[in-house]
Amino acid sequence: MRHYNVVVIGSGPAGAAIAERLYEAHPSVSIAIIEQGPFLLDRHFYDSGGTIQDRDKFLSDHLHCPWDGDLRDGGALLPAVGGRGIVGGSQLHRFYETDFSLWDNGEWRFTEADLLPYFTEAENRLLGPIRCVGTSQDYAFLHLARFHARHPPSASTSVVQGGPNLGFPHRSSVERIRTLMTRDALSRTPRVSLIADTTVVRLLTSKVNPARISRARCASSSRPDAESFDIHGDTFIVAASPVESARLVLNSELDFVKSNQSAIGHYLAEHIYCRGYLDVSKSPELNLGPINIFIPPLSAALKDRFQIEIRSIRRPADRSQILRLTGSAAMDPNWDNRVEIAPGRVDRHGTPMASTILKASSPDEERTKTMLDVLHEVASSLGGKWSSRPLLLPRGASYHEAGTLRIALSENESAADADSRLLGASNLFVGDGAAFPSIGVANPILTLTAMGYRLADRLVELARA
Repeated sequence: MRHYNVVVIGSGPAGAAIAERLYEAHPSVSIAIIEQGPFLLDRHFYDSGGTIQDRDKFLSDHLHCPWDGDLRDGGALLPAVGGRGIVGGSQLHRFYETDFSLWDNGEWRFTEADLLPYFTEAENRLLGPIRCVGTSQDYAFLHLARFHARHPPSASTSVVQGGPNLGFPHRSSVERIRTLMTRDALSRTPRVSLIADTTVVRLLTSKVNPARISRARCASSSRPDAESFDIHGDTFIVAASPVESARLVLNSELDFVKSNQSAIGHYLAEHIYCRGYLDVSKSPELNLGPINIFIPPLSAALKDRFQIEIRSIRRPADRSQILRLTGSAAMDPNWDNRVEIAPGRVDRHGTPMASTILKASSPDEERTKTMLDVLHEVASSLGGKWSSRPLLLPRGASYHEAGTLRIALSENESAADADSRLLGASNLFVGDGAAFPSIGVANPILTLTAMGYRLADRLVELARA
């Protein structure tokens, strides 16, 4: 029988952060990391020498959409050690302070200040030297001054190699897990097991305590006909994505879920993505070096909860420089947007699949229109011509799902408490973006990492208590 102090289900940015923090700060804890997929890469895709076009091919080869519904058009998972963090292609920002409390039904139970030390640690560990300098960067800054353009976050202490022309260098989840496993293998008392190519099909409770998870029923991902097996633990953390984490909880037929009138499965959200490409070949000032800039939200008003990234890339045909403009807008927290079990549909292990319902609200549509208007204003300020006008990407294409097992200020709108523990459970915690009461504006990786560190520390404090 395999037994661990902590079992982490999912090896993406959240799962990697939890395991990393537990291992380094709490040396008596044994850890299992269960991952549905195999090792596909050893490090962040962009630091592997790949281009954006190579990344698109990699994604088409390996992405998998295991659910029905509104997220199916553009959404998918990456079954691999490190998850979708392997291919993260955006600047890494902290969650904006305003977004912790802006939505009446999406307030967080803790503040940006509570996460501050964890944010600082996450930035020092993850961020690479991505600050651009040079004539083109200065020119773009000057012409975007009225939008309060800024440099992307960077960390001077980072050991990540790379630069603006090599994508978005940062230490991704797969690199951190690989480093963790190497360190553990060299230790006198190994404490970490990476259980890859393994799907958790159900969580099972203790016979004497229906509020306590005792084991995870597992199956081989690549050999569905193989015999299932159980992994036992003291504490279980779901970090498999907001959709799959909710599906696992709903499929496990847990008594505390059946009797709990909480928000389990509800308040699904994601970022609304717009993207366009700007031809700057007629502007020599924008062809004298790389450009990497972001425009933060223009105000605290709900209609302005979006940010814009401006980044130079190379055209595949002639290697000439063009600008990629990406708008990322928050969605309103909405009870009706949810994950539920798809009737009559099962996966290769016979487990019911998830169905996603995700509709834009009227404020979402207004926010999107404002974002598109600002994208056009930015293009006009830079003097370029659209080679591909900004369009809405399909629902799910941000790969930034949130909600479904949220920690909200109001308990009747929550699925988990302030410690990230599922309501009614004694030892089941949510460790990924499912915990977010609102999606905010920023790329979620830094916030997922900071919350992972916080959860790891809280687990040890709870165990001591």
